[in-house]
Amino acid sequence: MKLKKGDTTESCKGIFISDGRILLVKPSGDGDHYDIPGGKRKFSESKEQGLYRECLEEINLRIKKAEFIGSDLERGKHYFVVSEWSGNMILQEEELRDYRWVPIGDVKDYYLTRTALNGYELFLTKI
Repeated sequence: MKLKKGDTTESCKGIFISDGRILLVKPSGDGDHYDIPGGKRKFSESKEQGLYRECLEEINLRIKKAEFIGSDLERGKHYFVVSEWSGNMILQEEELRDYRWVPIGDVKDYYLTRTALNGYELFLTKI
């Protein structure tokens, strides 16, 4: 993915949890992979600010509560568990084409991006 002006090489990703389910999104043009919401942090943003902005842009959800759970420093990914938000899900069409809420125990049954798989496995170590 090409960096936009002001973007860092780091991504901030949110693991949205609701009623024992995790939100998976299907990126546009990424085959059958599922991912978790989030994207590139801008130079002027903290990790949290980048996560909040990206999720508002991509899925129209305004995060109210997110907990940092760790990073994959080799790949420049920062993961958060998102437990409170407001808004109605609206996908940014140029970024995403589908979403689904998946029971926590069934997530590995989906064809995940490496980023989503790493975040999910990190999440499992925290619950």
